[in-house]
Amino acid sequence: MQQQIIHPEARIQDLEDRLAKNSSNSGKPPSSDGLAKKPAPKSLRESGQRKSGGQKGHKGETLKMVDEPDHLEVHSVQECPHCQTDLSVVAVCEVEKRQVFDIPPVRVEVTEHQAEMKCCPGCGNRCADNFPPR
Repeated sequence: MQQQIIHPEARIQDLEDRLAKNSSNSGKPPSSDGLAKKPAPKSLRESGQRKSGGQKGHKGETLKMVDEPDHLEVHSVQECPHCQTDLSVVAVCEVEKRQVFDIPPVRVEVTEHQAEMKCCPGCGNRCADNFPPR
C-alpha cells in the first residue's frame, strides 16, 4: 500500500516539473512555449514626466474650410421633425456648413506609347521613332 502511494506522488512531481519548464528556464526552444505562455512584450521606452497626449497650452491644428469645395451637397429639410408641417416652400433662414476632406483612392495611370512606322521613299527602309526610356 505504501509503495502504491509513493509511486504516484513521484509521477505527479515529474509531470508538474515538466509543465513548469519553458524556454526561459530550460533548453527548450521558444516555439515550444505555445501562445498562452508567451510573456507580454515589455516596452524599452522610458516613461517621461509628461502625460501622454496633447499638452496644456499647445495650440491645436485643424483643416480650414475652403471657399470653393469640389462637390456641394445640399441637405434640404422637407418636413418639421416636431409637428410634421410641410417646409418645402418655406424660405431658408440660415445654412450650417460642414466640410469633409477625403483623399481619393490611388489609381494606376496607364500610358500607351505608339511608334509610327514609315517607309522611306528614298531608300525603301521602314523607319520608326524611338520609344522613351522606361
